[in-house]
Amino acid sequence: MIEETKTQEEVIKRHKFCDVCGNEISSTMACSRAVCECCGKDLCEKCIGHEDSSCGDYRIVYCKRCWEIGEPYRAVIDELENRIECGYADWQNACRGS
Repeated sequence: MIEETKTQEEVIKRHKFCDVCGNEISSTMACSRAVCECCGKDLCEKCIGHEDSSCGDYRIVYCKRCWEIGEPYRAVIDELENRIECGYADWQNACRGS
């Protein structure tokens, strides 16, 4: 036996827009999500200033403005990371030598 019932359902559709240019962002999967790591703005593909390579579920992206602001800071961070690596290498060499 088949019985038919008629229902009326309310459907809510959500739309996401780029916080920089205002274009609609089609987000079909979690890996397409692009939020600036510094300012937290939702970004479309054309408003991404830089994207780090990552193997996780979420993208590591920066808007153009934040990426430009970060240029002098990244240089200092790179230098400090290099010093840390050298410090670990010196430590290991000192341990091997004794």
